[in-house]
Amino acid sequence: MKTISVKEAAVALGLTPRAVSYRLEKGQLKGTLSKNETTGVPEWRIYPNKEILAGLSQPPVDDTTAIDFEPNDVIEAESVEDTAGSDTNQQSEARPGAMDFQLIVEQCVRPLVEEVKAQALALAEKDRIIEDQSRQLRLLPDFQKRAEDEKARAEEERKAAELRALEIEALNKQVAAIEEEKRQLEYKANEAAALANDLQVLKQTVEKLQAPWWKKLFATPNSES
Repeated sequence: MKTISVKEAAVALGLTPRAVSYRLEKGQLKGTLSKNETTGVPEWRIYPNKEILAGLSQPPVDDTTAIDFEPNDVIEAESVEDTAGSDTNQQSEARPGAMDFQLIVEQCVRPLVEEVKAQALALAEKDRIIEDQSRQLRLLPDFQKRAEDEKARAEEERKAAELRALEIEALNKQVAAIEEEKRQLEYKANEAAALANDLQVLKQTVEKLQAPWWKKLFATPNSES
């Protein structure tokens, strides 16, 4: 069944679009409220009655092409049957002012809904951060104990290293003392050898001095040597 726009009905009836909307509100005209496929904005589509059909049959005052309606397309306000169920009747009888108000409310509420969603996401992120921090706080004693154990182990290793250093220093001193004692012994050994040699020479000299004179007289050069 063909329908026309509010503007087209206003031209056919010689009224303003607001007057046509007023008739829709009063139930003097019947129509359906649906979204425009192009703009997405709800708009009225009116069922033409005899009065509208008569207006549409008049020659257009401008170059606009007259709308072609068949007699069967004419529907009076009081003859529209409830063929679409209660939901369709409620939609067709809805007041434009209420729909406009609903659109305004939706336009005003939509940003608030988006803001609430954003805030909900932000709160969820904060909750996640708080949970992470709480988990870290719960693990903090373990971290502290681990750090203390690491510190104690490092202190033990430091003391062990110091002890090894002292032992190495003591060994070095012992080695140095042994080397010094070795040098002393070698020096004393050399002195003892020199003394033994001097003693041997001295002994030979004493023997020569103690020998009888006749031995000295007959002593050969080789024997003296």
